[in-house]
Amino acid sequence: MRALAGLALLLLAHGAWAEEAPWGLVRLMAQLQAVKQARAHFVERKTAAMLTAPVESTGTLSYVAPDRLEKITLTPAPESIVLAGDTLTGVQPNGDKFSISLGDHQEVAALVEGVRSTMAGDLRTLGRYYAIDLVGHPSEWHLTLTPLDRSVRDKVDAIRIDGAGAVLRTISVHEADGDQSEMTVMPDGP
Repeated sequence: MRALAGLALLLLAHGAWAEEAPWGLVRLMAQLQAVKQARAHFVERKTAAMLTAPVESTGTLSYVAPDRLEKITLTPAPESIVLAGDTLTGVQPNGDKFSISLGDHQEVAALVEGVRSTMAGDLRTLGRYYAIDLVGHPSEWHLTLTPLDRSVRDKVDAIRIDGAGAVLRTISVHEADGDQSEMTVMPDGP
């Protein structure tokens, strides 16, 4: 079974078979891989046991294939996060800057790859970090990513991504302690 999965990934990497395969995970990843850049606005709602009310934030997202992802939060306080290659940098609401290497923080790497690798259509990387379940059809699909690594599962139950075609619509993170966030993504342009 692993050999078949490996063969499917190899064929996908070379751009073959994906166009002829019936719709499913391989075809969805090929569609997402074809997107070379995207911009969107977002509204994110976080609920947590320690909060008396949900916190809502808004901002912009941008993606440039294959590995640059930027999140700029505009409200309630300015914040930025840039993922480029193996490095995550940003500025927190208090002005403090940070920079980390994903190679030194495997749990953070797993979390960010759930989103970035989905946007990149990188099935190989997603499969390294997550059990992947896809339901739906091309015009409305739901992807559930369940962390494979126990240390990540101790923090996150699952990441759920909903989309239509090659467009991501919502990204939800369900934490092991019951906290969760849901980001609604509204693409800029057609």
